[in-house]
Amino acid sequence: MQQNTPASPYAPVDQTGVSIAGLNIGHAVSEIHEQGYTVVEQFLTSDVIEPIREAFNTEVPITEMRFLGSTTGNTWRAHNLLAKTRAIDELLLDSRLRAIVEGVIGKFCQINIATLFNTLPGEFKQDLHQDDGLWPIPRPHPSFLCNLLIAFDDFTMENGATHVVPHSHQWTKPVDQTIKSVQVEIKSGSAIFWEGGLWHGGGANTTTDQERMGLFISHLVSYLRPSDLQLVSVPREVVRALPRKLQRLLGYYPFGNGVDGLDPLNTLHDGIVVHPEARPAQHWRDRR
Repeated sequence: MQQNTPASPYAPVDQTGVSIAGLNIGHAVSEIHEQGYTVVEQFLTSDVIEPIREAFNTEVPITEMRFLGSTTGNTWRAHNLLAKTRAIDELLLDSRLRAIVEGVIGKFCQINIATLFNTLPGEFKQDLHQDDGLWPIPRPHPSFLCNLLIAFDDFTMENGATHVVPHSHQWTKPVDQTIKSVQVEIKSGSAIFWEGGLWHGGGANTTTDQERMGLFISHLVSYLRPSDLQLVSVPREVVRALPRKLQRLLGYYPFGNGVDGLDPLNTLHDGIVVHPEARPAQHWRDRR
């Protein structure tokens, strides 16, 4: 007699037929699974974008990033955003964002990276790369990374719109820098979501006067170590004041033994790292 194998709790959530605030979640997720990425037009309105832009320009410490083919210093980035600003907290809990991510990698996920960036005039084209290449997991493998990029400025061919190679998330061969790619031009407020194996890279900003600002958010399944170690990166006094769901997304979730059998979220607040019922060996010998 054939028995049905229960679905893994880490399997992607079936979002077929699901729509949230007018966005067809099922279609977006299907497109990501099929071609490796999807574009969501007008994902954010200008009144949401502008306070984040203001935070980036005024309060968030940034660095130059020279990697993936660029040595110019013409890309500015602000990693570890949740330690630096509260400007994106609400966005991270957006129900549409959460539904798409869970449709790609499952509901048991965590924030891998949250980065504001600005690509300045004169920046070179990034090398094509796979964001999930950091984890040494042989291909093909289940999707374990889901990313999105939200345009604050219009992304054009001239100012460096992102290059993607459709369907490449399904390939097992090494990334080929000579392969033909597609540049995804989008308007301010629109977003690109992609699966972690997709070959992609930022374009060259060949303009003399256009900046290309955006927000990059990466989610990772909960059983892998994130690239930006959120449990260490964001001070606990900051995390304690965040919404509970956002605390979970930073890594304070039960997994395996948790904290001596306790929920890490409880430990975050009460500091208890030894189970209250734990006793020296003699206590348990006396009870035998």
